[in-house]
Amino acid sequence: MNRRTDAKALAAIAALAVMVCQPASAYDTGSLTCPMIGELAAQTLAAKQSGKPQSATLTSLTAPLAEEARVERRLVGNIIETIYRNDLLVAMKPGDAYAVFLRDCLNGKQMDDRQ
Repeated sequence: MNRRTDAKALAAIAALAVMVCQPASAYDTGSLTCPMIGELAAQTLAAKQSGKPQSATLTSLTAPLAEEARVERRLVGNIIETIYRNDLLVAMKPGDAYAVFLRDCLNGKQMDDRQ
């Protein structure tokens, strides 16, 4: 993969991350911190790259969440759905997914703080 393809893939992840993290309130992440969101994205991408089924990834990443953690469960589901549905992301490294989702979350939180 060359730099131009890397840049396109990072741009795609950034655009998708924006869509994933925009539920009812701009950046309603419940009890999940931005680093946790980045880690969930990295784990999801690694699972996809290793051939783990989407349903198994959803089960394993939502298992630690409390049953009443609806915001968090929805957000995890959105991250998984986004990464599994976009084949362009397969060429990325989990660390890249972490960085993009983390950055997007932090930017969103900053925008919320300004309002």
